[in-house]
Amino acid sequence: MKDNIFNFSRFGKYFASDLRTCWANYGLSLMTISLLLPVALYLVVAALQMTINSTWSGPGIGLRTFAFGVAMFCMVVTMSVKCYGRITEKQYGSFWLTLPASRLEKFISMIVMTCIIGPLTGIILYIGIDTIICAIDHTCGNNLFAAFLEMVRNIADKKEVTLNLIYETLTVENAEFTHKLMKQMSSPWLYIDDAFGITLPFLLGAIWFKSGKTVKTFIAMFALGVIASIVFTPIASNWAADLVNNTNISDDEAVSIMINNGFFKNLVLIDTISDTIVNLAFMAGIWFRIKTLKH
Repeated sequence: MKDNIFNFSRFGKYFASDLRTCWANYGLSLMTISLLLPVALYLVVAALQMTINSTWSGPGIGLRTFAFGVAMFCMVVTMSVKCYGRITEKQYGSFWLTLPASRLEKFISMIVMTCIIGPLTGIILYIGIDTIICAIDHTCGNNLFAAFLEMVRNIADKKEVTLNLIYETLTVENAEFTHKLMKQMSSPWLYIDDAFGITLPFLLGAIWFKSGKTVKTFIAMFALGVIASIVFTPIASNWAADLVNNTNISDDEAVSIMINNGFFKNLVLIDTISDTIVNLAFMAGIWFRIKTLKH
């Protein structure tokens, strides 16, 4: 095992086994969150509408979008504990350590399962059942997927209008900078690392704490947030004070200041690097925990 840190054939077999184990431990919960929740929401809202207004009407896109966000958050919080929380138990943890796979293979399988396979499965199932409900009952309006596409089109239309205004009010150099920044900020690929950053802390908490995993993870995240605020608030305050001193300036002058400011000039790069550093820190914690796990 030490001479062969990663073997594709062995990893494939382990990943298939890990997938079956995770489905056995979490499949029912995933089905409940992704399939039963939208159906229950539809029936409850329709029943209330029938009782109050004597008309059958399904939930609107706003309520269904909020419910989708809550469902995905619940899935992220609970999946890691269900799939990998038991490795801190003596009996199951000892069995897990003896599985014929290297630490690297187990680590990669964990990341892929909780950050990619699980969320994608939940999203596809939830949007799928939402699409079926909206196809059957047109009172619900657009399904979530169609609403997302419409939102993207609206953003693109508004972006074109905004860009036209930008080119009319700013110099060519400032307009090109603003156009480039808006294009980068509107790319969905920019937020993939943020999705990983939501999932990884709960995976680390699931394999790090022996009891009260979810609650302790929230407490640890809150503590880290407080520490980060204490460290970065003075820096942000000084930086914001410099901007406040320049409030009585034109839009073109404000953009010129942004262009010459290193933070705004490399805003997307700084966001990507900071998110990557945080995700790598969580991954390092997961790797260290796997490496030091003993029973």
